[in-house]
Amino acid sequence: MANVIRNMNFKPIIEKVDYQRLEEPQPSSQVNMRVWDEIKVERLRADAVKVVLQRNVKPEPSCIFSIEVAMGLEVIINTTEFEELDDVEEFFKNSPVSRVLASHIACVMADLTIHSQIGPMITAPVCQFPK
Repeated sequence: MANVIRNMNFKPIIEKVDYQRLEEPQPSSQVNMRVWDEIKVERLRADAVKVVLQRNVKPEPSCIFSIEVAMGLEVIINTTEFEELDDVEEFFKNSPVSRVLASHIACVMADLTIHSQIGPMITAPVCQFPK
């Protein structure tokens, strides 16, 4: 399965940015920022798939801001190796593709939130999939 990805020359493209400014938090209240990722793999043609990683940040309680950033990239694959995969999304969750997308998303989120009440939202440059 190590030869599924044929070309590691990735060019991430922003697919979606949704930033919603919410109300101010109550004075001396505690806010927890929930962060999780979602991945989607779509077959483009016989030798290529599109992988889209979306990072979601939702505060609890709902205040400050809510943000979603999705980035995608086209991956050239070895068709026979790809067809042998049991779970395509699980494979890409643990691949260099998701690490590249996660690190780019982390940078975009930091830039978008730099002037928020809490400063830049620094998220890990690794995927955070719910269990």
